[in-house]
Amino acid sequence: MLTQLARVSEARHIELDEIAMTVTPQFAQEGSILADTVESRLLGIDTELEITTSAPQDVVAKLIATAERMCFMMDAVREPHEVRSRVSVNGAVLTS
Repeated sequence: MLTQLARVSEARHIELDEIAMTVTPQFAQEGSILADTVESRLLGIDTELEITTSAPQDVVAKLIATAERMCFMMDAVREPHEVRSRVSVNGAVLTS
């Protein structure tokens, strides 16, 4: 998100004096590793964005909206995507 904010602010000539983002995920894990029943879930993510700038609030709001739409991580969290995995062990493809 910060990368996209930097890109958009530069393209739009919006000076950002300071910017910081805190991302706090919530997880749950149940089951047993030894019994091979363990499962982990991402329950949610809280973000806090702090910006110091002399730009008007409506300009900053539009900047943030654009950066969120451009952010690959935000997209990965908000939208379901197919995950394809390939595993090799000692150079050989592991099949299950």
